[in-house]
Amino acid sequence: MENTLKRELSPGVKQAVDRLYAVFSGYRAPSYCLDVCLACCMDEALEKEMRRLPLRQISAKHFYEYNGSAKDAPQPPDELKYLLPRMLELLANGAEVHHSTELYLDRLGNCEAGAFSAEEYAAIDAFALAYFADCLSRHPWQSGEGYGGDAAFEFLLMFAIGGIDLKPLLDYWLKDESTAATLYYVSAGFYEFWKDQRIRNAFAEDRPEFQEVMQTWLTDESHRQTFARRILKLEMNNLDQTPTCYYGSRITPQDMAETVFDLITY
Repeated sequence: MENTLKRELSPGVKQAVDRLYAVFSGYRAPSYCLDVCLACCMDEALEKEMRRLPLRQISAKHFYEYNGSAKDAPQPPDELKYLLPRMLELLANGAEVHHSTELYLDRLGNCEAGAFSAEEYAAIDAFALAYFADCLSRHPWQSGEGYGGDAAFEFLLMFAIGGIDLKPLLDYWLKDESTAATLYYVSAGFYEFWKDQRIRNAFAEDRPEFQEVMQTWLTDESHRQTFARRILKLEMNNLDQTPTCYYGSRITPQDMAETVFDLITY
């Protein structure tokens, strides 16, 4: 498990994190045991530290065990409201706060409807948009890191599991003309959607609403035309063309871009 913070916050994400701390500043650490299993899931010392340490000193290691523990449904909202700003700050820094990215916000999604105020929901939504926009601003093919993967879909599923409306995030992606945003459309779509026209992610199998939202957005004719035009403008020769293995074949980012273009312009 890697808990080291990996990147500095962008100005937009930092502003969203600061807003979270301000909006949730009225909540205090619980004086009672957190909603975790101390028998086999979470170390008792770590549980106590989460309630006694200053909020911004709680580490990714604490949240990794907290989020991976057996838990109640619905969740106790005041406990989560206290911890949420720090957890989202760590998430934004690239820390692992669960064994699976898609489940980072599982506790948030398991709070009852209406458990947060309008101001609190707005702060969470603002963070989601800032975080996703920051994600779309960088792609591994531009920095020579190779595999592009399906990170954009993973993050969207993470927010959907957290109960966050995806429409503002998808609207932003549609309007984002950056090279990185188009590359995410290519890589995520190639690996995780166009083969079956269904998001291929184990955590999305029992989430029909998420599947419907994504399928509607991805197959919309005007959306496909928009991204087709952007793919044509890509200067793929300037990007890392290291091939990756896909179903036994070696395939380059150029191959993926051409494949996705053909699929969305059928």
